[in-house]
Amino acid sequence: MKMKYILAGGLFMSFSLVSCLDDAFLDRTPIDKEVESTVFTNYDNFKMFAWSLYKDQISGYNSRPHTSDESDMMYWAQSPNGISLVNNRLDASNVSSDMWNFSFIRDVNIMLDNIDGASMTDKEKEHWRSVGYFFRAWAYFDLMRDFGDLPWIEHVVKTDDTDLLYGKKDSREVVANNILTNLLYAEEHINPNGDGNNTINPNVVRALISRFGLFEGTWRKYHGAVDGVDGNKYLEASVKASQNLIGQNLGLMSDYDAVFNSPSLEGESSILLYKEYLEYETKKAHNLTNDTREYQFLMEGTKRLVENYLCADGKPVSTSKVYKGDNTVYDEFENRDYRLYYTICPPYEVKLSSDRTSWEYTDNPQDRKFMDLMNELSGGSTEKKHFPLFNGPTTYTGKVPNLEAVKVGGLPTRAGYYFYRYYNNYPGAEYRENQGTDAPIFRMGEVLVNHAEAMFELGRFDQSVADLTINKLRVRANIPAMKISEIGSDFDTYRDSDVDPVLWEIRRERCSELIGSGFRFDDIKRWKKGEYLSLQPVGVKINNIEDYDNEALANSLYNGSEQPRYKNCVTYIEKPNPGWTDKCYLYPIPLKQTVLNPNLDQNPGWKD
Repeated sequence: MKMKYILAGGLFMSFSLVSCLDDAFLDRTPIDKEVESTVFTNYDNFKMFAWSLYKDQISGYNSRPHTSDESDMMYWAQSPNGISLVNNRLDASNVSSDMWNFSFIRDVNIMLDNIDGASMTDKEKEHWRSVGYFFRAWAYFDLMRDFGDLPWIEHVVKTDDTDLLYGKKDSREVVANNILTNLLYAEEHINPNGDGNNTINPNVVRALISRFGLFEGTWRKYHGAVDGVDGNKYLEASVKASQNLIGQNLGLMSDYDAVFNSPSLEGESSILLYKEYLEYETKKAHNLTNDTREYQFLMEGTKRLVENYLCADGKPVSTSKVYKGDNTVYDEFENRDYRLYYTICPPYEVKLSSDRTSWEYTDNPQDRKFMDLMNELSGGSTEKKHFPLFNGPTTYTGKVPNLEAVKVGGLPTRAGYYFYRYYNNYPGAEYRENQGTDAPIFRMGEVLVNHAEAMFELGRFDQSVADLTINKLRVRANIPAMKISEIGSDFDTYRDSDVDPVLWEIRRERCSELIGSGFRFDDIKRWKKGEYLSLQPVGVKINNIEDYDNEALANSLYNGSEQPRYKNCVTYIEKPNPGWTDKCYLYPIPLKQTVLNPNLDQNPGWKD
């Protein structure tokens, strides 16, 4: 049996040819060539093929975006080891081959390699080349973010392309420059209208440039230049793309919660690309809302996240005059950024019937304060975040926070801060696999915080930029505008001393706007702030433990030795162990790949 290797699922995939196959069979045109010669002939053929690229690259709510935010701000409460720091628990022998995966890039290259021979006009060829470049650049961005240096594959690799099959990695600069070059071509040459509603068009390309340019530009600022090239050209590309989008006055959805919990995002100008779902159609629906209601994924916010949100006077909790402190969780949520209320469930309590299908208010007015506020913000709609929350199709959750150690039926939280970003009561929400709320992929909320940060890193952030970006977001958050002149070293006494006060506030705004959408872990890596992931995650503060008369809860309280202000906060998971190490900024290349190709140098720190 003869073995050969082709670029596919990983860098290599093996297949065998049985020696008894006759010569006539071996002389036949390979199936993939037959497909290429018959499928890639005209515009509609390319359009049909491209739908598979959309499907494979755009995961939407099927990928559980919030699970990618496991960090200092959120954690997976099901893990006894706390913040998993999956990097630290990997080595070259067990890293998933799904991570080092070039099969999607190969699919894109198949399409690109067949454009010139198709019966299309030059403009049509430019359009499909742009679509291919966009998807290839996006996939390479994902890979480069995880692995750094990579082999750049421009065409489909054949079995006799030994220089590629057994070649060395290209440098990060080669890969990043090719990503940017592909995206700039796509921005200029793609059909202005894409291929109809909710398809790749110039604005979607610009949104990816905005995201990629910020990431690569700040990576190089904090990790060092690559091949002598600093991050400025990538930051400038991000700024230019963002400015173009901002200049179109695409607006924002006035309801922050609706960005993530709308039956349809069609026609929303600020949502540049989204994944459409249809309720009750299993293959076109998702189960994220059901998982949130039944607490399947057990993602919780940390106290660090709750503290991140500003107060109603536009000041942080460390200096705000309207912050009531954290003596009780009710106090802690008083007078805060509305985005906190839409992300971490505010506290409430009702009296439930024995079967939890009906409820009534308690005698304590504070127990309904946030219920009334949230029902008001929902406009009285029972389909939005209407309180009390449902736990199942017909049963209510009587109390939040409902601590695991002392739970009273339904929806327990491990440490108190229930992440419920993707909670709603729209049709299908109560049934697994039947939810139809659409998932935003690229949106102006991200573009605005990208632009603010990139402008700061280039030394051009001023009040006019703040007004165009951060202050647009603060209107719907119900907090005052940022005034740069007021932000000094004492604006937030919890600030990291090595981060500029204004940059700290820009990063705060990014977290407030994007948390739960899959950005935080990558942000920490590009800022070279891995030490955040070694912090002990803590939850709500319990100042009167005797009120609970619960030994398990008492034993879970944080002693405050490393973070004194968190003394007596509930902990459910262990401190990350092992803690952060700098090799974790990049993943290891799977051992299988380095064995197949000894010229693939392992990433720093992972050889042993």
